[in-house]
Amino acid sequence: MKNVFIALGKAICYTLLFAAMQLIASFVVTLAMGIGYAVEQLTLNGGLDYNTLMTVLYDGVTTNATLITLVSNICTVGVLFAFFALRKKNLLSEINASPIPALTYVPLSIMGMCFAVLITFALDILPISEEVWEEYNQSASMIDSSGLIPMLSTVIFAPIAEETVFRGLVYTRLKRAMPAWVAAILQAAVFGALHGQILWVAYAFVMGLVLAAIVESTGSLFAGIAVHICFNLMGGYVMEHIFTESTAPYIVLASIILMVAATRSAVRIAKSSKNI
Repeated sequence: MKNVFIALGKAICYTLLFAAMQLIASFVVTLAMGIGYAVEQLTLNGGLDYNTLMTVLYDGVTTNATLITLVSNICTVGVLFAFFALRKKNLLSEINASPIPALTYVPLSIMGMCFAVLITFALDILPISEEVWEEYNQSASMIDSSGLIPMLSTVIFAPIAEETVFRGLVYTRLKRAMPAWVAAILQAAVFGALHGQILWVAYAFVMGLVLAAIVESTGSLFAGIAVHICFNLMGGYVMEHIFTESTAPYIVLASIILMVAATRSAVRIAKSSKNI
């Protein structure tokens, strides 16, 4: 029982670090915008309207969500590297980020893209209320996907930071004190809950389970990162251009077939390289 509490304590600490970095990044970005606006108004007008300042601060959070996420994710990984370095440990070893054959990334990439297709299809066919959809669309509209910063944030650094924390640290620490399937469910639940909006929570939970299974099957966190990157790339930048009413049945069918084949291929290549 002692080991369970220790594992839970570590998992909570890593989760709190992830959340704290987002709050700190939000504060810093908002503060910088507020100071910039205040200086501009005082210089040009000799005065400052409090209500307008509050509006600027609020808009700063909503319009710079991807920048805030980018900063927080970079800081999260940086803090973790420093934390383990101070303890004479290597972060990559602690999160089981062991090398996998380059060829493995081909089926892993296919898995990530196919999973994004299947999630999109599931959201389309499930009986989701209009109220939930409106909330989802409102939340999604706050995320700017155009430009370099949003792409770096959602496609590169978010997968790296999230996999490092949730599959690399939370999952592995929980697994030391409980069955792997219990650890997988717990980390997926936390991962999903932090996404906020109910639909994001639902598919992030499923995503957390799938990624834990991939990491467990291949023996490397790099596999989870690769799948996560391709999932975000497909879902955020490709799906809207190819997924239509006429193409959906063919894309979904192809994705199911490719997903199964790619999963078997990735696991086989990864395991053969480790002789297990």
